Amino acid sequence: MAAGHTEKDSANQKLQFAPFCSALEAGFWHQLTQKKLNDYRLDESPKSIKGYYYNGDPAGLPTRLTLEFSAFDATGPTPARCCPALGTLYNMNTFEAFKSCDKKALLEKEANEIWEAVQSEKVLEDPSLLSKFLLLTFADLKKYHFYYWFCFPALCFTEGIQVVEQPVTLEEKFSPKQIAALQVSYDALCSDIGTTAIPYFLVKYTEEAVLVSPLKDWDTFFQGQKKVTVAVYDPCTLSQHPGWPLRNLLVLIATKW
Repeated sequence: MAAGHTEKDSANQKLQFAPFCSALEAGFWHQLTQKKLNDYRLDESPKSIKGYYYNGDPAGLPTRLTLEFSAFDATGPTPARCCPALGTLYNMNTFEAFKSCDKKALLEKEANEIWEAVQSEKVLEDPSLLSKFLLLTFADLKKYHFYYWFCFPALCFTEGIQVVEQPVTLEEKFSPKQIAALQVSYDALCSDIGTTAIPYFLVKYTEEAVLVSPLKDWDTFFQGQKKVTVAVYDPCTLSQHPGWPLRNLLVLIATKW
């Protein structure tokens, strides 16, 4: 009976995602100080910023979203082999305003923007829109104390997502030849797009070859196929759980295809 109960639990297992941990470097706070003094001053309107995440961290490290001194240049370059994450900064003038800010309303606003980007298919042209974040800050420049609240909006399925098969590593799924072909195809796609990392992409493979393509090419790339494979640049270091970037992608797939 115990064994049967375990199998039943496994069959009803829901997919769980490893959330991002914020990693705000000292350079970010230095730049925020300069922006507050010279540009923002008393302006509390939302500002566009950019962070990034990396999928090469050793096992056991948290899933990090990093913001550094370059975060305030939202159109600037992203570090090599890292994926960008676009964000909205709300820098408040007082600690009281920081504490009393309607965080739920801000979160709903950001989530609605992601949903609108999914419905309008803007995310197909710019998949980084699926990994947006929200940052609320207050900088006490007299005491050099900094306060912040980080949030990563997610579009959720009301009943969760059921795990059909247990996850396996790429080495268990692909042969060394296929892995090498995947790397070559991925690097070629990055070169074509003009970047060094792509957050989401499509995959077709045989024993001899692996092909990849951007999300926007779904209809032509998978034409006539009954089984499709979608890949995610996953920053999570856990073997049994995906990272946060997969959540909104699954909503896009369920909505669009």
